[in-house]
Amino acid sequence: ATAFEGQMTSNALCFVADASCGLGSDTLVNVVKESDHGVATISNPAWMTCLSILLSKINKTHTITVPQFERIIFSLCRLDAWRVRNSVGVSRTVLFSLPGQSCVPLLLPLIQKVFVHERHVFVYDGASYTVEMGLALRKKHGTSYRQQASSETWDAVSSSPSVITSTFPMKPLRHIRELPEKLANLDGEQASIVEAWIASVDMFLDMKARERKNFYTPFVCRMGFLMKRSGIGNGYGGDLSEVALKNALEYITGSKSRALPEKVMERAVACLTERRSAYEDAVKESRLEYDEKILVEKCVFTHKSILIGEKTLLDTVKPQEDWSLKAAKKLKSCLCCIPGEGDEEDEDSSDNEDGGNEDGDKPTSKKRGIDLSVPGAFATNNGGGRAKYVDGKTQFAFDPTMFSK
Repeated sequence: ATAFEGQMTSNALCFVADASCGLGSDTLVNVVKESDHGVATISNPAWMTCLSILLSKINKTHTITVPQFERIIFSLCRLDAWRVRNSVGVSRTVLFSLPGQSCVPLLLPLIQKVFVHERHVFVYDGASYTVEMGLALRKKHGTSYRQQASSETWDAVSSSPSVITSTFPMKPLRHIRELPEKLANLDGEQASIVEAWIASVDMFLDMKARERKNFYTPFVCRMGFLMKRSGIGNGYGGDLSEVALKNALEYITGSKSRALPEKVMERAVACLTERRSAYEDAVKESRLEYDEKILVEKCVFTHKSILIGEKTLLDTVKPQEDWSLKAAKKLKSCLCCIPGEGDEEDEDSSDNEDGGNEDGDKPTSKKRGIDLSVPGAFATNNGGGRAKYVDGKTQFAFDPTMFSK
């Protein structure tokens, strides 16, 4: 009992939620494994999938209450972390990959509430790219729930297949009344994947809207950066994959304040290159036609928050050396579009300077003393007023001139 308590207090947990049909979570888990920097990994645990199924029926069965689910999740996560304790090294971290975007809307709110002070990652891809990945999974593994484990090892047999947890929606989106009509224009496989993706992103946006109450401030990772599809700014398509990978590893390993060893980054970059190549091979037979992408976009546009939700989600971490969990400003255009065109940066942001946007968001005005055009917007003070949040790198958390010698 004493050893178990010591492990609980000395090791950090990091939870990865996915909205990319498993591409993002699988990539991060494999990179963390290959980089070998003292992080133990637990990928797509089957018990989480079972809990997701029970949670989807909670209003019908009433057999297990939400507080009981919370205690179950806390206990099983800690027991799983105890199981891999010998694999934990210098980073003192256990990485949990949640089982697929279908489970995310059911599991994420409870995991965030139970482990509010642990690290959280939300990794996502565009809707069309996600559909292509989902179709590739179905072509490779089929649609049967009876899936054969890749090996007889415990990690393999205790993990849920991504094709099941990513391409079959578990939580219906009843509040989007126009969605069923738009989904009907897609074939069954595409519609299923799109609905699962929207449900995952919908839960992310809902939790971010309530972050002052639930303290949900994840590392928001965009797969477009890691897959070399996306740049920053208008027309800039530079390769930001290594910087984006370094930022993600710094967060997961808790080493932002100290440099990652060169060998660790070399192994991580090599693994990412292999994963990128494997991804391209996997989806080459599942590419969507232009007309199919338009139909996918129409489905996404039924969700009003994603419509204005930019091609990068709210608070996506911009690849740079001095990265921040809070985005400087919201980028424009929609998430499901082809990335890299018309991406940010209107420095003269006269739009909505004093009010909210068309969907009721109320970005902080420069009149309140926060410059939203730079990283760490909540920490900067260029407008005359005093910001409420500090970064530690742009200004003091307290004013030393206020203290007498």
